[in-house]
Amino acid sequence: MKTKHVILILGLLIFNSCIVKSLNPFYTKENIEFTEDLIGEWTDKNNDTWTIKSVKEVSGKQKSSTNKISEEEKNVLEEYKNSYLVEYKTKKQEKSFFIATPFKIGNQFFLDFIPVDAEKIDLTLLKYHVIYTHSLVKLDILNDDSISIKWFDEKRLKKLFKEKKIKIKHKKVGIMKDNVLLTATSEELEQFLKKYMVSSSTKKWETETKFTLTKS
Repeated sequence: MKTKHVILILGLLIFNSCIVKSLNPFYTKENIEFTEDLIGEWTDKNNDTWTIKSVKEVSGKQKSSTNKISEEEKNVLEEYKNSYLVEYKTKKQEKSFFIATPFKIGNQFFLDFIPVDAEKIDLTLLKYHVIYTHSLVKLDILNDDSISIKWFDEKRLKKLFKEKKIKIKHKKVGIMKDNVLLTATSEELEQFLKKYMVSSSTKKWETETKFTLTKS
């Protein structure tokens, strides 16, 4: 197995091992709300870098390029025209790419993350098993130079299911059927989020996957 493929797989596992995954987006198009505040280059406490560009900016450069883009690429750029392209790069120059769609419920910003580079794995059998899932990020703009991003934690969701405090469509997946995959529609996920946000729990956004990003 080539090193770059190991890097990519590990990168995807890091972001997916303990976060809530969904087959459908966590947002509906009516709630998408783009903000320029995220655009730029950011650094986390590990000195990894996060480069965030608007898909519109990338699309504009693609259109002005002499290289023709495929119909599929055009469709992706149109579908996510109000989203961001996120490049996550470690100190070892290992890269992963995501599309992050911003949306707002009440006064709270969120991001819907989906990987965009898994199909570059050229190990055919592995590629055929890859499923693009969505993950939910709570976004807080702390000031002009820093933001907080927190992924919705799977352990928290499992606890709520175990205590029978929530009902939302899902499946148990994985080799040992010990992971949760949400199968609810985007509309149902949106309603779930509205109820979840007003719950009295002080731990609802506790998570193992969180970053404070500072503008470089």
